[in-house]
Amino acid sequence: MKIFGHPLHMMLIHFPTALLPMDVFLSFFAYYNQDSSLLPAAFFCMAGGVLIGLVATVTGVIDLLLIAKDKKPALATAVVHGFINMTVVLFFGIFVYRSSQNYPELHIPLMSTLITKALLVVILFGGNYLGGKLILHHHIGIKNQEA
Repeated sequence: MKIFGHPLHMMLIHFPTALLPMDVFLSFFAYYNQDSSLLPAAFFCMAGGVLIGLVATVTGVIDLLLIAKDKKPALATAVVHGFINMTVVLFFGIFVYRSSQNYPELHIPLMSTLITKALLVVILFGGNYLGGKLILHHHIGIKNQEA
C-alpha cells in the first residue's frame, strides 16, 4: 500500500519502534527514581505506539495480501513478521488499557511489568528484523510490484 508513491507501512512502523521502547525507558526511570512525574509521558508514548502500531498492522495486512503467491519464502516471512509484531502491539494495548483505568493517577510500575515490557520490545525488534529481511532480501515494498 502506497501513498504518493511511498510505502505507507514502512513509514508507519518507525513510530511504534521508537515510542514503545521510550515508554519502557521512561517507566524504568520513574521506577528507579521513585518519581511518577514521567509516567504521563510514558503513557502517551505507549498509547501512541499502540495506536500507530494498529494502523501499521492494517497497512501490513494489506501489503501481505498483495504478495504474489509464488513468493512462498517472502510470504512465510511476512506472516511470521506480522504475527510477532501484532502480538507485541496487542500486549502493549493491554498495558495501555490497564493504565488508562488509572489515568491521570498513574502508579510507578512493578519490576515484573518493566521486565515484561522490555522483553516485548526485544521481541518487537526481532519482528522488525524480519520486516527488514522482507525489504532487503525479498524486495517487498520497494519495487513497483506487489506489496
